[in-house]
Amino acid sequence: MILAERDPFGFRRVVYHVASATVGERVDEVAARASLAERGIDVAACQGYFSGRRLHDRTVMRDIRQLAPGQRLQVSADGWQATDASPPTPASDDLEAALLDAVHRAVEGPGRTAIALSGGLDSALLLGVLHAHGHRDVPAYVLATGMPDYDERDAALATARRLGMDVIVVNACEADFVDALPQVMRHLDEPLYNLHPVAKWLLAGAMRRDGVVRAISGDGVDQVMRRDTSADYLPLCRTLFQAQGVALHPPFLAPGVVGHLLARPPDPEKACVRELGQRHGVARELVTGPKRSRLAPPMDLRALLLPDRADALAHALGLPPPDLADDRARVQWTTLMQLLDRLRMRA
Repeated sequence: MILAERDPFGFRRVVYHVASATVGERVDEVAARASLAERGIDVAACQGYFSGRRLHDRTVMRDIRQLAPGQRLQVSADGWQATDASPPTPASDDLEAALLDAVHRAVEGPGRTAIALSGGLDSALLLGVLHAHGHRDVPAYVLATGMPDYDERDAALATARRLGMDVIVVNACEADFVDALPQVMRHLDEPLYNLHPVAKWLLAGAMRRDGVVRAISGDGVDQVMRRDTSADYLPLCRTLFQAQGVALHPPFLAPGVVGHLLARPPDPEKACVRELGQRHGVARELVTGPKRSRLAPPMDLRALLLPDRADALAHALGLPPPDLADDRARVQWTTLMQLLDRLRMRA
């Protein structure tokens, strides 16, 4: 009997507790339903976050495991097993048709739909598809941070203006990111190494306040085309939008689109997406230019970071003392401590 299945790129998390046959999407949810009195830290899993060798079948809680992307959880006479799931079937031999089907499914549901528009190719293409097929009342939400090399407002506005689409600009400064981080970590089950996912929380919050119930995004195509199954970003996006009450719909992760793209050879340069972008009027610099980094710049976490506790936690985990002069380390240790506090776990 199949109990659960995870998509090939891990957009939706699946965690489980074997002894109580409890399955869910979040560690705290499964721990509560399994009535776990003792919540021990999975030391190896935590070490993996810091070494870059993440253990895809583990969580920070020792007795709760997770399905790796592309696996299914089934139970038989031999007990619980995680096995490879069947790959998704292409919805069409034509990428545009497959994308259009995924976009229609999002737009035609009840309630308001919006698109999360960045300054990059992927969301610009989806906006072009919306425009070309008559969905011109779908507003585009753009996050404007004002931070050097981390503000795509102008590029996103240029894309929307080319198509005559409505734009809502959401302003968020560094203080907004830092203030939101504790709220963000109430919903995530792994530490962050960069604050970029907080942008998703802030954007989704603005959509929710405006009555939007679904968001289309360009997330996922890079992972599919590179065959990147690390799942260190996509499930965070889904969780944070969901926590804000907005369902995230990335057409590039729709099963029919994934099936179509997996039928092609891996292509990190995304030639098929660039070709579609050219046909849909996406700016030439986006169609021909390189992908831009989406990592957030260093931010001041002194109000949240506890250096002495970070040292003690590192010692308990068998890790060297943290180098808190490094931005990645500051973010990792700050968010790990917040996560363990939320789950009521101590090393």
